[in-house]
Amino acid sequence: MLSLTSAFLPSCTFLSNRDHVQRYSSFQGIQRVAVFLQRWPVYRQKPDRNDLGEDFIKNRTYFYGSWQPAAQINPRAVDLQDIDDSPVIETLIKVLEGKGYQVILGDVLPGAAESLTADAIMAQCQAVNPQVDAFLFLYYAPTLFMSRAQATPKDHGRKSYSLQEIIQLPGPGADAVIWVGNRSQSSPVNSMSHAFIYLSMTLFKARDWQMLLEVADSQAGGKVRPWIPRCPPGPTDHDYFADAGIIQRLMLQNLRCRLGRLIPDAF
Repeated sequence: MLSLTSAFLPSCTFLSNRDHVQRYSSFQGIQRVAVFLQRWPVYRQKPDRNDLGEDFIKNRTYFYGSWQPAAQINPRAVDLQDIDDSPVIETLIKVLEGKGYQVILGDVLPGAAESLTADAIMAQCQAVNPQVDAFLFLYYAPTLFMSRAQATPKDHGRKSYSLQEIIQLPGPGADAVIWVGNRSQSSPVNSMSHAFIYLSMTLFKARDWQMLLEVADSQAGGKVRPWIPRCPPGPTDHDYFADAGIIQRLMLQNLRCRLGRLIPDAF
């Protein structure tokens, strides 16, 4: 009986991986990933796009480039300075390594970043790290939404705010803000409705710069998704108080959950 069970193990393993291999066949051989990351404040735009979800990052996209004031901004949106490169990179590395990839933090030549397209960055990186199998370009935008536009700081279209500043909008001394559950028009004026880290990312194969994965907000691979992956936090039946630590932790947990659903396991 023992020998019979052992004889069937290889076929069971093959069957369990068959769908994954077929669906993500282009990912075969991808293990070492170079990551390029840039923060995109909600109040800024690139010369050719108003926000990071407007289009996918392509090989001819100027990933690093000049910023302009955003032509349009959600009247309830506030850019959060609490979430910067460090926690986002840490979260991304944990997800990638958990999926079986090796992460290399990419870099560019000093002074050249203002005029480099994605393919120029990849060429530069390949010259230094020929062992890289793929390149991941990622924009991120940590954004908090007030429940009412009239409660949003007046200069939210020009600067970032800390969570503590948002919490103390009603008055000094406050240590938490109401995170509304139902997100309705009857919500308290100084409450918040959501806090979210928007993403735009593209994974390129190093050998031929083929696009393996494209994400822009709620779009993936050029097709609009009917819903954002159900990662907490979501709407609830009740309002609750949240301090800066809770808000930041929920934002990063949500990011990790979404990345985990978007990035396939390495072979």
